[in-house]
Amino acid sequence: MKYTFKDMRIHYANQIKDWQYEGYLKDIYMNPYFDNYNESTGEMKGPLNCDGFAVFKGVELFGLFEYYHKDGVIEIGLAINPIFVGKGYSKDFILEGIAFGVKEFKYSKNYILLSVEKDNIQAYKAYLKVGFKEYQRDTQEIMMKYDLK
Repeated sequence: MKYTFKDMRIHYANQIKDWQYEGYLKDIYMNPYFDNYNESTGEMKGPLNCDGFAVFKGVELFGLFEYYHKDGVIEIGLAINPIFVGKGYSKDFILEGIAFGVKEFKYSKNYILLSVEKDNIQAYKAYLKVGFKEYQRDTQEIMMKYDLK
């Protein structure tokens, strides 16, 4: 593995909330992590009570990976530190995040889901390169599926 996944903690969330992007995506929605912060344990839950992980490449905070558990199916969400965007890391990052989630949560279904905002063309193309397939679309989001087997 090229990446190290660490449970989300307040100091990681504080760094991620300050990431600024060029183009379509301006910032990352981190408020739920702060709203769900357990001061006594240091644990945090993300949007919709997801499990969030700060992901490191060496000592650098490389990205955020989120795992949503919906009716026994894992849906992922992710972000890459803006200093690494556009440098060819997304495919490996996504695939390692999927592998980590399957192992961490003892996931046995044969697919993983994600949704991407329709206007986030850069992310959509990255997901297609990894092997995600579009299966549904509405006016705002594209739902995608990745076959594990």
